[in-house]
Amino acid sequence: MNFKTSEINNWYLSRAGEINQDLIINSINKILRPSFDKNILYIGTERLIREIMDKSYNFNSFYVSNSKGADIKAELQNLPFQKSSIDRIVLIHSLEVEQNPHAAFREVNRVLADDGEIIIAGFNKTSFLGLYRLLPINSIFKNKVYINISRLIDWMSLFSYDVNSIFNINKIPPFKNNKFLEFLSFLNGNIFSKINYFGNSYVIFAKKNTFKFISVKNWHKKDNIILGKFSKPVVHNNYEK
Repeated sequence: MNFKTSEINNWYLSRAGEINQDLIINSINKILRPSFDKNILYIGTERLIREIMDKSYNFNSFYVSNSKGADIKAELQNLPFQKSSIDRIVLIHSLEVEQNPHAAFREVNRVLADDGEIIIAGFNKTSFLGLYRLLPINSIFKNKVYINISRLIDWMSLFSYDVNSIFNINKIPPFKNNKFLEFLSFLNGNIFSKINYFGNSYVIFAKKNTFKFISVKNWHKKDNIILGKFSKPVVHNNYEK
């Protein structure tokens, strides 16, 4: 089953959630750069998004959600924006609550401009969270559908994105007991934080490729194939040398 927005929001009120929240926000802030002219959308967990937006210097930033506090009320699969009109999109746990995350990603790709940037944060199944599926522990992470990193990279490759960086963050198991969490805090120390694997959450930063149209004069041939902006090489007899 998919994650629910309400249970994710409630989990971030716990101490384990606070630890995860701080690390996601810090990772995203390392990526974000101040911008005064870009259109930026934030979609997902409001608690994290509001804190990121409050600390940013981006004027044209909007929180998109069905909640009452949204700047723009809309569904992720039906964004009210023109094609290629958004410069940057930040998704925090938003794909994990979608029944059809691939369709949601296609909609994000539609509105994202050429050379646009996308940041995706989510729960990582290849971590202590994944082990919770096997343990008799009552947790929001049990029997859930995860959008894993390799799957996202496949989608991005399909839509011609370049993945610039992947952060695996938070090595501490999401225990409810605060004393256990404090005792295991060393797992997020300098030594373990440099191991970019098995974090409870990931943050992926990618850029959308732009394929410029090539004029007829700039077409060139190779083995009787015209090379230009095509999804596949196109065989053509009327080429110029």
